[in-house]
Amino acid sequence: MWPFIREKRRTEVIPSAGAPSRRPLRFAALVADMGDFSAFAENDTAVKFWVPEPVADALEELRERDSMSMSQLLRQYLMVHCYGLYAIRLMLEANPHLFKDREVDSEIRFSRAAPPPGKKRMDTYFVPELGENVAPIKLWIPQRLRDDLQILADHLELKLSQYLREIVISRLLGHGTLPLRPEMLKAAPTPAADDWAEDQDIPWREVAVEEYLKAWERKIHTEWVDDEDNK
Repeated sequence: MWPFIREKRRTEVIPSAGAPSRRPLRFAALVADMGDFSAFAENDTAVKFWVPEPVADALEELRERDSMSMSQLLRQYLMVHCYGLYAIRLMLEANPHLFKDREVDSEIRFSRAAPPPGKKRMDTYFVPELGENVAPIKLWIPQRLRDDLQILADHLELKLSQYLREIVISRLLGHGTLPLRPEMLKAAPTPAADDWAEDQDIPWREVAVEEYLKAWERKIHTEWVDDEDNK
């Protein structure tokens, strides 16, 4: 798979009729052919896709069992799919923090500014409205991984968001779930689901703070209103 990705990365391929046949590579040589692992050090690029809600529930249960964040779990799925377990083991030796989160979600902590005199804060919480049984996922990954996944998705003539969804489902539940499409994988996404994955404008739904805190994709609207209690 890696030589395929490397060839696709080249801007020009010049065939050579007299080129010798390629010798089989040992695993270590194949991994070395990937280049510098430092390209995977930072999770600086966002990818967006949706999964059926039962899949999101199963992921949540699994990440709790493994005592890791959802982002860590999903990065492992995508890295192993793209590069294989052998390469990942070598990457982890070079960088033990490969899958770990570097950022702190300050939004969850509700860092609050001091209210203006006579005012109080009023927050309204929203999640994207993407259809029935649809759970949106926004994941930060290395740019190199995103680019290589795009190459593989293009090769299969799939949108990246669909390709990521199928990777996650197959890793979680096995490849047999994809062609069979059992009841638990049924969802009724609206056109907004694909629009959201492509960073287009989509409708949002107001929710209670409890649902907001559980959502992967969310936004908060804050305004200062008159504090009648302190007048």
